[in-house]
Amino acid sequence: MGIDKTGRQKLISLRKLLIEHFDLEELRLLAFDLGHDYEELAGRTKSTKMQDLITYLERRGELQRLMEEVNSQRPHVAWPDFTPTTVEPKAGNYTDDKTGLEMIHIPASEFIYGQDDRLNYLPEFWISKTPVTNAQYLRFVKVTEHDLPPNWQGKTPKAELANHPVTWISWHDAQAYADWAGMHLPTEEEWEKAARGTEGRIYPWGDEWCDGYCNTEEAGQDKTTQVGHYSPLGDSPFGCVDMAGNVWEWTASWYNKDEKRRVLRRGSWYHNQDYAHAAYRNYARAAYRNFGNGAGGFRVVVRRPPSR
Repeated sequence: MGIDKTGRQKLISLRKLLIEHFDLEELRLLAFDLGHDYEELAGRTKSTKMQDLITYLERRGELQRLMEEVNSQRPHVAWPDFTPTTVEPKAGNYTDDKTGLEMIHIPASEFIYGQDDRLNYLPEFWISKTPVTNAQYLRFVKVTEHDLPPNWQGKTPKAELANHPVTWISWHDAQAYADWAGMHLPTEEEWEKAARGTEGRIYPWGDEWCDGYCNTEEAGQDKTTQVGHYSPLGDSPFGCVDMAGNVWEWTASWYNKDEKRRVLRRGSWYHNQDYAHAAYRNYARAAYRNFGNGAGGFRVVVRRPPSR
């Protein structure tokens, strides 16, 4: 589960304090003491490398190890407090038994939509917190004997890519998965509301570009990352992850009135930040599987209250 706004701000503060109070050699030693090679951390700057270290430790519940180290070395600094507390799941979210997808509740409301920031309205719906992963797509393939993604080796994806978003997926493949799951592909309006919230953020996290918040060309990954790698800093206001960068995502919407191409959203690892705007629209014909070195991903939605 993603953390709340207060927790997000604490993580941002921690990254800034590390850079302010430790020089480069000290950060190398700090990473080493925590079992990590500084040079192998993601990113090209101190800021992005420290973000990768913090995110790695936070996801594994090991952030307290870092806090103990920095408090012992810089006791005069007002470090944020990450003492564990019990966090209740957000009302309305649930995990789908058939797919294993965590579904995020998006309440009914007006929201700012499109590159011209017009007001729109949608009833409530649920959207998968992450794009469908290789492991989750494998469930579907095993049951339905659907065609395998052409980038898999053999009948399964590589083990190290299990939690990466599935790629080389055509719109037809994504629609077949949604049908099997008893769900739908999101319209681009649904996708955008989940990505930028109701107030019309430019990026899922806010209006300013931030290095280390998503997997675009600037991150230097040169490949996909596992879903949630940039969580919680890159999360949307509703707690959806990877809604900027990593892989393009299919939607149910037509790109224009000729109804020949489907809308893709969010940019990919191959493209720069200009394509990661939450309102940016791209397109491809439904049969395409590898549009723009990173298309072919998708997530799904439910439009009626789930029975639990």
